[in-house]
Amino acid sequence: MPFPSVLVITRDQDTTADLVVAELARREVGVARMDLAEVPEWVKQIAYLVPGRSHWTGALRGPVRDVDLAAVRAIWYRKPGPVAPHPDLNATERQWVTAEAQMGFGGLLTALPARWIDRPENRTRANQKPAQLTAATTAGLNVPETLLTNDADQARDFCRTHARTGVVYKPLTGGPGSEAGKRVALRTQIVTPEQITDGVARTVHLFQVRIPCAYSVRITIVGHRLFAARIDHPTVDDTSQPVDWRAAHDQLTYTPVEVPADVATSVLALAREFGLTYAAPDFVVDHDGRWWFHGDLNPNGQWAWIEPLRPHITRALADELANG
Repeated sequence: MPFPSVLVITRDQDTTADLVVAELARREVGVARMDLAEVPEWVKQIAYLVPGRSHWTGALRGPVRDVDLAAVRAIWYRKPGPVAPHPDLNATERQWVTAEAQMGFGGLLTALPARWIDRPENRTRANQKPAQLTAATTAGLNVPETLLTNDADQARDFCRTHARTGVVYKPLTGGPGSEAGKRVALRTQIVTPEQITDGVARTVHLFQVRIPCAYSVRITIVGHRLFAARIDHPTVDDTSQPVDWRAAHDQLTYTPVEVPADVATSVLALAREFGLTYAAPDFVVDHDGRWWFHGDLNPNGQWAWIEPLRPHITRALADELANG
């Protein structure tokens, strides 16, 4: 097996990454897998910058496999766990060790002349919904009228103005962490003026005009290729369609569909705006066939659950990494 030319940064139990790693191995592409949770206790880093050279040399010595830094051509930054400092350290020491490890390990990786899927700083910017919506409009996508506010009266007025079509509330992040350390999932939901309380003033909220939904679409972008799945829910009409299909996974069906040429051009432009090789944007298609982007670019979204497209996306990601 050759020196690893592909470095996969993800947690141990990542079955989605397993698919691509297996495909790369089938092609006899050298691949190494590490997790930030192994840094700094289990991954040993030896990196040199020699005067007169513009590249770091050395190695990463992992619990399973070593990586020659000079051989790395592509880095897939999937879903790593957090840096794990030694448990014997106190809180101040743990904070400092974590920051140093992130800067030292992460900073080294960003300095390598490798292709990324995708750079963490690009994903961070692409996760900002206000920036997504602005960039999507510039790229030519249909975007619902949107209100971003912490003013309860403005939110009520927005709901009244669009009472005929309806208004939905969307969290700007995935949801809060509970006191027990578990993630609380917040879903998109319909809201009325009567449901808007003065608690809106406690933080910023995102409200959007509801688009009557004929069906939803998840597009998976890999480089210049698009893989789209139509998502249907077994309901009688639009009024009983779930506002957020993620709440009804076990009732959904997925059918591969073609992306209209104008939408394809715009969605690729949107990914380029944020410097992304991979993204998984969601769309709503109305009863007139118009595709609407409502602010879910998902720069590191999951894809293996879309069974009809799973092998195609696996091969596409392997192509991007193998040709890094």
